[in-house]
Amino acid sequence: MSKPTKLIASEILNWEYLVKIAARFDDTIDLPAALADFAYNFTSSANDDVRNEMLTGLMKNGTDNQSKESAENLVRYVAQWLQTDHVKLRAFAKENGVRLKRG
Repeated sequence: MSKPTKLIASEILNWEYLVKIAARFDDTIDLPAALADFAYNFTSSANDDVRNEMLTGLMKNGTDNQSKESAENLVRYVAQWLQTDHVKLRAFAKENGVRLKRG
């Protein structure tokens, strides 16, 4: 039986939209600015391992010490803001240790 293939961040996120919203911020003051900064850094990297770490970090940093409901809300918001498939982003987050509801 073969091992299931792990999801890859660059195949989940909407690359064209990330390039469109990417912006560099020295001091991020809100979540939209943080996501624009994330998009800039994400699209500037050519390494899938680095991009996977970046997306994992974004998901974990945003959900650490939060309830599962709050974590679900953040995943929904990030998916909406980055114009990304919510189901795939949620699966990626869960696969990489983000505590989410069952299902």
